Amino acid sequence: MSNQLLRGDYDCVDEVPLHRVRGNQLGILLSIVASVLSQQLWILAVPLIIQLISRSYGVKYNLFVRLFSPLFPVSSRTESRELLRFNNLLAILFLAVTLTAVLFSSMTLAYITLSMLTIAVVLALSGFCFGCFVYFQWKQFWARRRNA
Repeated sequence: MSNQLLRGDYDCVDEVPLHRVRGNQLGILLSIVASVLSQQLWILAVPLIIQLISRSYGVKYNLFVRLFSPLFPVSSRTESRELLRFNNLLAILFLAVTLTAVLFSSMTLAYITLSMLTIAVVLALSGFCFGCFVYFQWKQFWARRRNA
């Protein structure tokens, strides 16, 4: 009997398979659609909680990944964990601002931030990572400041 450590399906690695990333994005998008169609923006607390749990404990505990990644073909392509953490932070911020705006009855702000998140998620599902673009620009900005 071998005591060899077997890598689990959700072990922490530097890269995350694309089908898992897409599963998370689909879960966020479906939550947005459900909340807007039902006019119950408090539903957005669900993806916020899921993203906070995922950020704290890892992709293994992301309910959207578990539910929706099987809908996508298993991919050998991966996304950088560093970029995913940045995108996750953006999603958390957009969801938190949206829910805070709803709490303070500022529906214009709520729908603006929700629209920005929706656009980012749809672009990501289409293959363009807007968060990655922002992250790259942010890194470039700090690199230029250090060299100046």
